[in-house]
This record gives sequence, C-alpha cells and structure tokens, in this order.
Amino acid sequence: MEISVTDRLTLRGEGKTWYPASIYNIEQHLEILITGNIYFNHNEARPIRKNIAYSLQYVEFLNRVLNDMALSSVLRTQNIKSFVVHGAAIIEAIFNFLVISEGHGKTTNWKKVTSHSSTEFAIGESRYKNKTDVFEKLDNPTPTQMIFDQLAKKVESKKLLGQNFPAYSKIKPIRQLRNKIHIHDSEHSTDTDWHNFNRSEFFLVCEVLHSVLTSEVFNCSNHFDKFNYLKAANNLNAADL
Repeated sequence: MEISVTDRLTLRGEGKTWYPASIYNIEQHLEILITGNIYFNHNEARPIRKNIAYSLQYVEFLNRVLNDMALSSVLRTQNIKSFVVHGAAIIEAIFNFLVISEGHGKTTNWKKVTSHSSTEFAIGESRYKNKTDVFEKLDNPTPTQMIFDQLAKKVESKKLLGQNFPAYSKIKPIRQLRNKIHIHDSEHSTDTDWHNFNRSEFFLVCEVLHSVLTSEVFNCSNHFDKFNYLKAANNLNAADL
C-alpha cells in the first residue's frame, strides 16, 4: 500500500508548543535603522519595516521546519531554497534602506516619456528595425531603483555595516543564489535546486543574515537574542537532515 506524504512527515519532540519571535519585538529591533528620515517619510518606512519583520518571522519558521520535521531530501532542499530566497530578500531590503538613508542612492536626471519604432527594412538578406527611446531632462535628480549587486557593492565599498563587519565577502554568493528563484532559467544539466540548495547555502545565509541583524547599525537593540536561531551551533539538526 502506498504511504501518503503526510504519513512520512514526523515531528520531533511532538507535544511541545512554539512560536517564532513576535512581529512587535522584531519591529522594535528593525526600527533602530528602518524609521522615517530625510529620504524616507514615516509612511514609506513603516511598510518596509513591516515586510522585513514578516519575512524574518517566516524564515525562523522555515528554520524550525528543518530542525523539527523529518523531511524527504527533496522537501528539505525546497525548504532550504525558500529560506535562502527569503533571507536574501531581507538582506536586500535592509541594504536598500541603508544605502539610500546614507545618501548613496542612485539617481537620474532623465525620465523616459515615449518610444518610437521604425518599419522593418532590409540590409542584404537580413531584416532590421530601429527603436528610439525619448527621454526628458528633469529639473532635479530623481531616485532610481538599484539592483542587489549594486546595493551590495555600495554597502561593502562604503563600509556601511561598520569597518569590522565580518561578512562583506560572503554577500555576493547570496545574490547569485537568489537569482535561482527563476526555475526555468537553467544553464546546464545539473543547474537544479537539488544541486544549488544544500547545507552550505543554508549556513551561508544564516551567517550573513545574523551578521547583518547584529551589526553596528542595530547597536542599541535589546533584541539580538531573537536571532540566535541563525547561529550555526543552533542548527546542527538541520545540518544532519
């Protein structure tokens, strides 16, 4: 008789009650950095802080799943992938707020207003067309979105997490892993979640995320202990899954 998936999922230490850190406490920690300033008003900072708090509560839950459930190897891999992707999104959001708040955000003096395309024309045996974008010059520079790579480079070059931040060199691999969320975009036969998301990726995100959340930009917090689950010593069970 075939065994259902639910029959294979066994809780470790069944009977214990648990809940991740409260959104209130996580927000108290995040508010040390992510609050209104000259670049973000209160109504802009609040949803950023809320969304990061929601994601932090979720990654703590994913960590608990890894530690407390006997998962199949495929489910373990997909759980690690979710942990990595959400962990990277948290890091990116904190970096974006930090870079802009420190006055290092990217700006542009140009605004795209329209595009024009020509009709097709032939040169030899090939067909071509021209496309022209029309931009209007602005009186004042306006902010423009930065990608994770740009944010990470700015954080590292300006030492925005402090001179002694230990994980600057480990940020780039996380950005590359996050790009693996596009499951249709494979470069070779072994470019699969199975090969891309394992213990080493899990511990890498744990280390960098913990380092960011306990860096000097959050120095006045009383809630560092809420992120102890990210320390490698507390994830031995997950490593053995």
